Amino acid sequence: MKKTLPNIETYNKSHAPLDQKICTLLMQTIDTGLSFTERKIWHAHPVWFINENPIVGYSKIKNGVRLMFWSGVGFDEKDLQPGTGKFKDASILYTSSTQVDTKKLKRWLKKSEKIQWDYKNIYKRKGKLLPLQIFRVTAKAKQTRAPEKKHRIYTISVASVYPYYIAKAEKKGRTKKEVDEIIRWLTGYSQKQFESALKKQTNFETFFADAPRLNPLRSLITGTICGVKLAEIKDPLMREIRYLDKLIDELAKGRPMEKILRSSENVGANGK
Repeated sequence: MKKTLPNIETYNKSHAPLDQKICTLLMQTIDTGLSFTERKIWHAHPVWFINENPIVGYSKIKNGVRLMFWSGVGFDEKDLQPGTGKFKDASILYTSSTQVDTKKLKRWLKKSEKIQWDYKNIYKRKGKLLPLQIFRVTAKAKQTRAPEKKHRIYTISVASVYPYYIAKAEKKGRTKKEVDEIIRWLTGYSQKQFESALKKQTNFETFFADAPRLNPLRSLITGTICGVKLAEIKDPLMREIRYLDKLIDELAKGRPMEKILRSSENVGANGK
């Protein structure tokens, strides 16, 4: 029986250095290029999903690393080669990390969010593959549609909650410096940028929307916060806020910083 690898980082490290470099670059580019996806080892390979529908993945094969888009035939990209024709997949083979054109890859990732075939329900339809109708809002519809009500926390300034983060940490013997380090790790803000956002009374919605680089390893944060499992939070912004809450909670519970700031070296299969 083939051994099941616990996470994508472990999968990457299981290969030779040259292939590992390709896999790591693909993982990092996909993590930053796709919006709010689930990623996991699926059928022994790293795969990213949107609403449980497989979007993109890669696998080590005999002569390199193959990157595959499940609906790639519809992208109209000459570098992506169609599969057998039975499905709508298309792929590209890499034998060196220098062959990975991240600019092209980001373009393909954008297309993958809009062009999808319904693999999720293919078994229910006895092998019949149908296109997903991705909802697109027209300019006219945007003008006439009633505005959606935002959760109250989205409009609250980060500065108003920040003292509570510090108080929670200091009550358990931790420090403001550690709180700041967690926030920088999660969002990519420098200390100066973060302090500027506090001074401007930036709300949570803008704070995360303007984040320089949301850490791709944040998907390794698991567990429950405020009585809700992080994996079950559907709203993307709420998930980001709860990631931060969870990290501060771990800090207050005495977890070492090297464990809180996830990395492929110190995170196990369950993200802990």
